[in-house]
Amino acid sequence: MPDTQPQTAPRPDLTGRTLGDFHILRRIGAGGMGQVYLARQTSLKRDVALKLLRDELNTNLTALARFQAEAQAVAKLNHPNIVHIHQIGEADGLRYMVLEFVEGRNLRDYMARKGPPDLPITLSVVRQVALALQKAHEQGIVHRDIKPENILVTRKVEVKVTDFGLSRFFAGEVPATNITQSGVTLGTPLYMSPEQVQGHTVDNRSDIYSFGVTCYHLLAGEPPFRGTSAFDVALKHVQEKPRPLADLRPDLPADVCGMVHKMMAKNPDDRYQSARDVLRDLVKVRDGLTTGTAQFALSQGNGKGRSLATAGESTSSLTRAAVPSSGHPGARWGLWLLIACACALAAIGGVLLYGGLNPSADPAHAPAGANHSGPGLPDVRSPDRLNTTRERELLVVLNTEGTKPDDAIKASVELGLLYVRERRLPEANERFERLRGREKEWRDPLAARTASVAGRLGLAVVLAHENKPEPSNKLFLDVVQDQPKFGGPGGPKFERSAFSVSGTLLRYPDLSHAVSDALNRNAANLGKTKLEPAALEQLRSPQRVGKKD
Repeated sequence: MPDTQPQTAPRPDLTGRTLGDFHILRRIGAGGMGQVYLARQTSLKRDVALKLLRDELNTNLTALARFQAEAQAVAKLNHPNIVHIHQIGEADGLRYMVLEFVEGRNLRDYMARKGPPDLPITLSVVRQVALALQKAHEQGIVHRDIKPENILVTRKVEVKVTDFGLSRFFAGEVPATNITQSGVTLGTPLYMSPEQVQGHTVDNRSDIYSFGVTCYHLLAGEPPFRGTSAFDVALKHVQEKPRPLADLRPDLPADVCGMVHKMMAKNPDDRYQSARDVLRDLVKVRDGLTTGTAQFALSQGNGKGRSLATAGESTSSLTRAAVPSSGHPGARWGLWLLIACACALAAIGGVLLYGGLNPSADPAHAPAGANHSGPGLPDVRSPDRLNTTRERELLVVLNTEGTKPDDAIKASVELGLLYVRERRLPEANERFERLRGREKEWRDPLAARTASVAGRLGLAVVLAHENKPEPSNKLFLDVVQDQPKFGGPGGPKFERSAFSVSGTLLRYPDLSHAVSDALNRNAANLGKTKLEPAALEQLRSPQRVGKKD
């Protein structure tokens, strides 16, 4: 992370030392403000990331103020997609910050090893970063240094945005002038917004630009601008247009390319005006990929943007290109007849091939949409027999006598969400209704309560996918506000629905993501940026999974 202070010789490796309650295990990174170590907090027996301030900055009042501001900013951002700060302190003359340790690697290292990830993984990363930025911007915080290095990803594709050391408040108690000298440009040239390069006042839309550049890099495998110096690159952000993403990745849906270019608009007024707007269009892109209609004009935010359909050729334009616009009428009819025959033969061949691969599959239950490789996100591949096989495995679990309640709930949730992803909504509705009905069958009150909560949440998800936002929101709210009591005298009682709902979502992360996606869909359909009452808005963010991956 760049800093305004001159670089000096790095501090010796502190591996093996103990600072207060923290035993340093190894160095895991370094930035402009200091080094980062993996450490063991002995009192709580947990691994943490220990960020140490450079020696020469300990006596620099500006640096100390920025360090303190970073701690205060991150401490306010309690969100599953933001690295959590535990505490700040000082020991042996060293100032440090204790952060959540994330087992994974940053996007830069990921791409260096594996190249651009598959589209479903990319969309999952984009969604989670957007949720993190939405939370930060709602708290009045601009990150100012969004880039692949500051986005951590675990093996389960759980994203954590880190390093808010360059953030500052555009609304709050800490004026930026107290932290950053006037005229000093903070950020990384490869990802900086034009207004940031020029030293102008920045707001949350600057993060949207840097986020768009990061998305471009993530999809194309390279940043949009390169140069022989930092100044060179910074100047291109102000003066040059990026190469169309579709030229580098012609396999991408035009709507995905359009979203990225809209985020990267030179004029802040032409960009998405908030991370919530990004999320709204991301839901539409996901729906388009699921139904095979990904090419459409997305929402325009403040109304100043252009239709994103211009980001690439539409399906209709491609069809027109395939048919001669002039020539002998007989030739055109012949071509149409040839195309019709080819399509008919392809359809017959496809049916025969599918029947050969799936001899016992019921045609009435054929998947209607693409399958998913991640929670709440579509894959661009056509349906194959993998989902059919998984469906049969789950049905075996559910139809086997003596299956434990926990296993039955887990299988029911997975099967219901599989049906949702395949757009088999009546079957998903039936599956979640049956799960809710298990409440009356089981003697274990906790299992019964969990089945009821999971089933009703699943039904609300189905309503959202049926484009019924108001009934869906009402059911979500009913689940949250419901406070049943279980058990007889002396038996266990579950009086707090928050415990039941949160506990259920923590136990089933895929359901948590499905609920979050459903509420984002409902908000988009209702044209709202924030759901009311507050309980719905809290449910909108995926629940934080406490255990490590």
